Amino acid sequence: MNRYVFLLIAFLVAYSAIAQRPNNKPRPVAPSTVTTNSSADSLSQFQVMLLTRSYGDSIVLRWAPNNALLFRAAVRGGGYVLTRRSLGADKKLKPDFTRKISPWTLDEWKQKAGPRDTLAGVCAQLLYGKTSVQKAGQAVTLDQLVQQKTQDDLLLMIGLTLADANARHAEGMGLRFTDRNVEKDAVYFYSIYPLANSKNYPTSLGKATVVNDGPTPPPVMVPVSAEPADRVIKLRWNRMATQEQFSAYYIERSDNGGRSFRRLNKRPWMQSSVAQFATVFEYKDSVARNYYPYQYRIVGITPFAELSRLSAVLTAQAIDQTPPRAVSKLNVKHQQGTRVQLNWQYGNAAGDLAGFAVGRGSEANGPFKPVTTALLPAGTTTFVDEHADPYERTYYVVVAVDTARNAASTPAVFCRFNDVKGPAKPKNLQGYIDTTGFVRVVWDPSPDRDIRGYTVVFANDPTHVFTPLTAGFLPASTFDDRTTLRTLTRRLYYRVIAWDQKNNPSPPSDILVLTRPDKIAPAAPAIESFAATDTTVKLTWRPSASDDVKEQLLLRRNESSERWREHARLSAGQFTYIDTATKANTAYQYALIAIDSAGLRSPESFPLQVRTPKAYPRPAQQLKASLTSDQKAVVLNWKLPNNLARYVIYRGVSGEPLRTYNAVNREQTFTDKAIQQGQYEYAVKVIYQDGRESGLSNRVKVDVK
Repeated sequence: MNRYVFLLIAFLVAYSAIAQRPNNKPRPVAPSTVTTNSSADSLSQFQVMLLTRSYGDSIVLRWAPNNALLFRAAVRGGGYVLTRRSLGADKKLKPDFTRKISPWTLDEWKQKAGPRDTLAGVCAQLLYGKTSVQKAGQAVTLDQLVQQKTQDDLLLMIGLTLADANARHAEGMGLRFTDRNVEKDAVYFYSIYPLANSKNYPTSLGKATVVNDGPTPPPVMVPVSAEPADRVIKLRWNRMATQEQFSAYYIERSDNGGRSFRRLNKRPWMQSSVAQFATVFEYKDSVARNYYPYQYRIVGITPFAELSRLSAVLTAQAIDQTPPRAVSKLNVKHQQGTRVQLNWQYGNAAGDLAGFAVGRGSEANGPFKPVTTALLPAGTTTFVDEHADPYERTYYVVVAVDTARNAASTPAVFCRFNDVKGPAKPKNLQGYIDTTGFVRVVWDPSPDRDIRGYTVVFANDPTHVFTPLTAGFLPASTFDDRTTLRTLTRRLYYRVIAWDQKNNPSPPSDILVLTRPDKIAPAAPAIESFAATDTTVKLTWRPSASDDVKEQLLLRRNESSERWREHARLSAGQFTYIDTATKANTAYQYALIAIDSAGLRSPESFPLQVRTPKAYPRPAQQLKASLTSDQKAVVLNWKLPNNLARYVIYRGVSGEPLRTYNAVNREQTFTDKAIQQGQYEYAVKVIYQDGRESGLSNRVKVDVK
């Protein structure tokens, strides 16, 4: 028995993949076989699944218990009982025989198995070897129960797979019987049950009905595909289309163009257990050479130890997937403007080096976009990027690429851009001081892309040194401050300085002069009415009731802006205004502020919402169409006072909708020479110089005969 234990261990190592096969899922039967189970039987925990195959002169039966405990119990009980019945001349079932099928004893295994049949020892070990993982006197634990269950299931799968691959092994384990006393085209009914304690192992009866109309041709192996790798060829075929027909496979390869094949696996091959839920079977074949054509074909092994028809011959070759050596000492230097120079070292280039690619990205871990449209030659060690963005964070990589398109990249190198020029001077400073001493200063955001922030400085006299008011950098173009109103100095002077990411300052802005207000601000005006056209908005309001108003501010903002902008400065006595800087079909808001002689500003008046009406440009007029005398062209003519417009011609053929057809500039005529027999419809759209588009002109139709 020690020899059998050794063989079992060797087999477990070589066939660890067998555990992936479900132990309670029957395979589909042959066309001549019908497998039946009663509804009551199908609910049983223990079952014996029965398969049959007709050969004309015989019928082969294969069965398998669905549980490892039942398998061991059947062996201890002496095997299985097989019963056959058939239809008599009176169309009634008659018993033919009841036969006990027992597994071989150890002596029978030694007599009937050849000396080179090492797997016979495995079969014997599965039948009669020790399977308990618990040592004598040891307490039972949950881990041991799980380990015992796992081992039992694995041993059952090994036994069933050995029975599938070899008829002698199946017969020796009591899992196969060949019925040779049969008649052609007769119908037989088989049933089988294990000789196990029915109280401890209540087992549903395995049943099958078979018509002896065989032999049937061997099953067909499905097509096989290949995926190349580096000195490896992966063979793949559909799992769902084959796993119910075949238990294992033989893989055959030809190294001489298909003239002869040899098997790569001496023992049946199955998919590894870790890939049991994959949609395909995959076999990896290691080959000696890349780019050398090999031929493959696959043979399936059925549960009856039959071989399928050979699959179609597949030719495949491995490919080089070893990347080349990466470049070293990559140096990136900003020259000026958008120019960045890259230098690297590579040494002696390998024979399959195709060249280098340069990538640029905003992060160190990518993604990187190619800077070059084609690979740089293999001997290249320098490159200049002419289109770098100095305002973006920029990293570079250089990728070595071989002829098989394998690539090796350098680590990303950061580019530090030279920047000694500060941002543009801040513009359009505005602000105010209210009656509580609150100060607000705003200005236009800097257009520079690398702006870091702003600092605000002030003085009580424009000739004095301006003192910073901010600590650090302001992120937005606004600043709030507070000042005292009890002072003889009526004015404050502010300036703003912008800073870029490299701490380069801009020139100081123009000085903003703010006057400290008195305590009483003027009353706000009140807008009373308006009149809007597509080009103007006329406002009428009631002026401020305060008698010290010096001037009025008209504020305006678009619907897309939250910030008011000063639109007009008006005299104190003015109560109407026409805004001519408007666009058609646009929403505006207006508000008024009164300013007294001390510079005090009233609150904003209640905003007025105005939307200008739509304006539609004039379309082309009097469109006419006529056929030329030879009936080979249609001439269009129209009128429009504007001679600088562009005209788009629309055409429809035989009742189809109008579609854009052609265009002319400045000409008010068009000749359509691409016509055939049928009805044509035309219209014209005008596109003015400012980009506005008119509607379609009147439509005209022409019949071409």
